[in-house]
Amino acid sequence: MPEEVDEFLAHYGIPGMKWGKRSSGGGSGTPRATERTAAKDAKEHARAKMYYGEGAGIRRRQIKATVEQRSKDPAYKEAFDRHLGNQDMAKAGAKARGQRKRTDAVKGTTKTAKGIHHILNGNSQYANAAAAVLVGGAVYAHKTGIDKMLLDKGKTLVNDARFRKQAGDIFDQIRNYKG
Repeated sequence: MPEEVDEFLAHYGIPGMKWGKRSSGGGSGTPRATERTAAKDAKEHARAKMYYGEGAGIRRRQIKATVEQRSKDPAYKEAFDRHLGNQDMAKAGAKARGQRKRTDAVKGTTKTAKGIHHILNGNSQYANAAAAVLVGGAVYAHKTGIDKMLLDKGKTLVNDARFRKQAGDIFDQIRNYKG
């Protein structure tokens, strides 16, 4: 006895659903690519809003210009506003502060390394400034007579037997140091 086909046929879809269409997508009918772009831009906008310090204004202007350009599409604008409203600003602020600390640490280390490099190579603006101060101080000392007073004190100190013994002991320690 032949069995009827209806007994074996099963339907696992949603009634009214079209083949090749996704039932989930935010329910707004917005294309997935637009949703993803809007979500990414909303996240970056929230982070940029909480970012501070050097470069913060540039970062905000860049994301604002991007959003304004893309907002010409009404689907993007609606998705962006929805995703921006869902942003956790406390979390965005914490991430922005962490990023700022990392940026400052890297820049501080870079500046220190560059400064040391310039000083060691002798092309430092600070070395030039220090030389200018020393020359100015020497001219001032000469005009006021302080240089003669310092020279006399130095001669007296060098001629003092106790000073020579201390200096000799220090030089011997340096010479014998095996570190």
